[in-house]
Amino acid sequence: MIALVVSAMLADLLTFAAAVPVVGIAAESNPIMAAGYVAGGLGVVVALKTCCTIAILAALTRIRRRPLRRLTAIFAASIALLGVLGNVTA
Repeated sequence: MIALVVSAMLADLLTFAAAVPVVGIAAESNPIMAAGYVAGGLGVVVALKTCCTIAILAALTRIRRRPLRRLTAIFAASIALLGVLGNVTA
């Protein structure tokens, strides 16, 4: 489950880094990441994505029921993969 979440978040970050120089930051639909990029470039986006990933993983460790933990990990990965889709289609 950890690998699933980390892989999806990393894929979102990598596609973001590849798409923004080509299409510009205006194509980013996440206002927090867009503001971070405008404020400090890709380094801020990497820091934000890292903090978000750590927070999600910390939350997953607190969920005791395995089916709920699995569902939460799948949900988090799905959101990240929607980001990948948006970055690729931009």
